[in-house]
Amino acid sequence: MPHGRASIIAVLIVATAVAAAAVRPAFADPRDVSVGGVWITRITHDSAGVSAADRATEVTRRITQVLSTPKLRQGAVVAVRAFGSDAIVTVGNILVFTVTPDDATGTSSTPMQIAKQWAALLGEGLTRALPGSNFYF
Repeated sequence: MPHGRASIIAVLIVATAVAAAAVRPAFADPRDVSVGGVWITRITHDSAGVSAADRATEVTRRITQVLSTPKLRQGAVVAVRAFGSDAIVTVGNILVFTVTPDDATGTSSTPMQIAKQWAALLGEGLTRALPGSNFYF
């Protein structure tokens, strides 16, 4: 019997170790963009010599700029417009995103359609991040 108990204990220890190893915190990908608890996108393509991760960092910096601009504290229009073959997303006079044809690769969407999706999510996230504000697309 002692050998049977040792086997059971060993199995339980191994099972516990495997379960503990499987339960890990989820780490955000450095290419993820979110605000106010709303995940907007994952930038997956480099553009003009800028890595996808650096593009996402720049977008996050611009979102912070929007949230820190006093005249935008009550909210603003999140606008989308064409810019050559790209589409741009702005809040007030601040450029937040540039959506390139590469960003649309592998989808059935155009840069303008993707920009509209990102703009809607950006507006929702900004509104959540600044209670009492109204950012809309």
